[in-house]
Amino acid sequence: MTTPLPTETPNVIVSNPAVRKVVGNILGVASLVLAVATLVDGAIAGLDYGFVTGPAAVIITGVFGIFQLGVTSPNVPTLK
Repeated sequence: MTTPLPTETPNVIVSNPAVRKVVGNILGVASLVLAVATLVDGAIAGLDYGFVTGPAAVIITGVFGIFQLGVTSPNVPTLK
């Protein structure tokens, strides 16, 4: 049995950095797509899909906030 090596970020919820990067990128792209869709919806009078962008904004923003506070922030090393 081997002892795990200590890390700079021992309280990481998602230990695989590739997974953290992929999830963060997916949430970032989803946020940007939603922002563009909302801008286009507001700029073109013939479009009206606010019934989709409103709830999507709440969901994506909430998930992004949870990911940031629960996964990304605890992974940042602190100076001692």
